[in-house]
Amino acid sequence: MYELSEEDIEFIISEICSCDSVEESTKLYRNYEPILPDCKFIFASANGTTPGFAVNRSFSNGAVVHSLFNTPKVWVLDRETATEMKSGRSTFQIDYSISLDSQALSYLEPYLKGNLSRLPKDFVEVFRFISRDEVFVDPIPYTYENLHNLTDKGDKIYEKLKAYEVLRSLDVEALEKEETVQSTLSEAELNKKAQEHIARMHMKLCDEVFMKALTFRQQFVYCCLLKMVLIQFKQPKTSTYKKVIEFIEFCDMDIATLPAREIALAKRYFDLGTNLPFFGKIQKNKTDTLDVLDGMAWDLWHLRQMEESITVRPNSDARYFFPALLTFDKAFIDVLNAYPLKACAYVEGQNRPMPFYNGNWFELISDDENVQNELLSRFYSQESKSARNTRRDILDRNISGLVRQLESELITFMKKTPEHEIA
Repeated sequence: MYELSEEDIEFIISEICSCDSVEESTKLYRNYEPILPDCKFIFASANGTTPGFAVNRSFSNGAVVHSLFNTPKVWVLDRETATEMKSGRSTFQIDYSISLDSQALSYLEPYLKGNLSRLPKDFVEVFRFISRDEVFVDPIPYTYENLHNLTDKGDKIYEKLKAYEVLRSLDVEALEKEETVQSTLSEAELNKKAQEHIARMHMKLCDEVFMKALTFRQQFVYCCLLKMVLIQFKQPKTSTYKKVIEFIEFCDMDIATLPAREIALAKRYFDLGTNLPFFGKIQKNKTDTLDVLDGMAWDLWHLRQMEESITVRPNSDARYFFPALLTFDKAFIDVLNAYPLKACAYVEGQNRPMPFYNGNWFELISDDENVQNELLSRFYSQESKSARNTRRDILDRNISGLVRQLESELITFMKKTPEHEIA
């Protein structure tokens, strides 16, 4: 039997995920299923599986729970599910978790520490949701983002994780009757759990393989943002199309990847400048630009982490795991809303998600069909893909050097810019 190459598998997955409907995708999957490895597909859909509480939800105070998809249900395809569906309904266990982004934990912390006695009405709604037995929240974005800060900010991190443990053990009766926040655990129990979090963080920090991967992924996004800002600052009057092409060329040559979400975000930024909320604090005359961009990179990394989380199953009995994010950050919410997934696929056992975003990516760059075909030929030919694969090995070894180069270029440019100029 002919064994599919990695390129063959990616092509077939792309064909299945690019169909106009889940019905077409299902039909095509059944045709290819005998020759595919153990692949899993998740589609945004009005019908199908409800992914627990990992679905989009808005609160009156502006907070949201946001999943990777913009539909209340998802349609899943895999060998076992497809076989079960042939004879009727498919029933299987799922798992999910809602991650608190760093800002969400900071917003909630004053109430969790008892500094503010009675909750505002709009916050009661959030706490009631979190206090439900079937809702599970995790602090992964905050803990990963702060691994490098353990030495300098250990006490602050400890207090935040202790506050998180209050959140996990809310006294539902006190919340309902008095609208106050308190834990059902004793102070000693809360301290013990916070110490366990810190111990796990230290273990992660000592794991060289994990830290190298984490640092690389965050720096990858940071490089993208640095390049976007450099292009916007240096060429404010250049057409959006030319800016986008320059950014794609950077992605192709320097980071050896064409990240669809980051390219789409770059296009919006080049269109709107600082009127795009996510880039609202990025100005030429600010001294904290690199720190702000670093924080923005962590935000986008959390999105990438959610995509990767789909490929793992913390509960081995669950057939699928669905992640979501709880955030109060309106600028980040705008990014979340702009780039939902149409589908995501992966090969079982490989932590390598293949996301497909809503809309036609080439139409985002240009409405001209000739231009779209030129982009396809230039950046997506087999030769281009092979060349990127070769360059990617170089990037793996030298991404820190690329970060320093881009930071130096941006700092030098900002020093030369008159203080009254802004992007």
